[in-house]
Amino acid sequence: MRGKLILLFLVIVVGGGLGTLISRDPGYVLIAYGGASIQTSLWVFLVLLLSTLAGAYYLLKWTSTLFRTGDILHHWRERRRRSKALELTNKGQLFLQQGAWERAEKFLVSGARHNDSAANNFIAAARAADAQEHLEQRERYLRQALDADPRIKESIALARAEMHLARHEWSRALSSIQDLGNNKVTLGLRKQAMLQLRDWQGLADSMADLRKHAVDPASQLAFEKKVAQQRLAAPNNTDESMEIIFNRLPEGLRQDPELVIDYVQRVRDERQVEGVLRDAIKHRWDDRLVIAYGQGAKETLGKRIKTAEGWQKVHPDNSALQASLGQLYEANGEKDRAKAAFQKSLQTQPSILAHERLAKLLAFDGEYAKSSDHLRQALQITTTSTAR
Repeated sequence: MRGKLILLFLVIVVGGGLGTLISRDPGYVLIAYGGASIQTSLWVFLVLLLSTLAGAYYLLKWTSTLFRTGDILHHWRERRRRSKALELTNKGQLFLQQGAWERAEKFLVSGARHNDSAANNFIAAARAADAQEHLEQRERYLRQALDADPRIKESIALARAEMHLARHEWSRALSSIQDLGNNKVTLGLRKQAMLQLRDWQGLADSMADLRKHAVDPASQLAFEKKVAQQRLAAPNNTDESMEIIFNRLPEGLRQDPELVIDYVQRVRDERQVEGVLRDAIKHRWDDRLVIAYGQGAKETLGKRIKTAEGWQKVHPDNSALQASLGQLYEANGEKDRAKAAFQKSLQTQPSILAHERLAKLLAFDGEYAKSSDHLRQALQITTTSTAR
């Protein structure tokens, strides 16, 4: 209240002062231009000047507001278009998941307009077209995706490869990603395609990267074992090529009994076979390897007998070792020692191998009844194993 009284007082004082000045001397203003002139008092001129400035100010403000209203309307329309594009895109993705390919394609293409992620819409539309076997349309959508956003060239290549894989076009899938780097996704696609193409060499070449990105080391090792077995079984292998394949395997696989046996059964160089088997048995005692050590010995027969006899100090009652020694003695012409070894093997653990080899030796000595008995027991083990 007090403030209002002070303001009123100031207005009265200023108004009174201005009135006094106007009454004393109204002033004189003359504006002349060409043949025209305007005469007025100073105070009227000042009022007109202030009114003109105020009018100009409000005119500019109104014009600015009008332009801002246009911008607001433009932004509103743009937001509406984007919202509509998002709605169409979401519907298209839903139809794609449901397998409604035609409707998915329609909504995804419509949603690409006014969409910052138009490239993703075109990739999804390409999947829908591919599912309908509209292959030319698929490629057109992929080109539109690249035009919409050249930065996602790799994503487009991956999508194309995935569609080729889904259609069992293994070579085309590999071709689609041949220029891409090695990451978890590209490696997975390459692995799938090469497995179907039985490209074991290609898989071996990618093994270091596959191992680096492996989630389950045990599964990866089993996969490497499968690839190695297939490479060793290649019909055009030589002893030298198989040795290279085997020596480049991880240490764990070079000691794997199944893989070692696969290897030695194909290698013709007996000395190489003996060394590999002996090294594998040294690192990991396995009955299958021990049995294999007693087979196919000629050039290394003496060395094998000496080595196997040395193992008896550590494994005196091992059935596989006795069966292996029996094979070595038989190959060396020591039939009595062979029979004794096979009999000791059977006392520890009956096996088809020991029964059959002993039956052969007994038949050679004319002991046909005993020979037949061992063959019958071998057949019984076979029948029992088959039944299981």
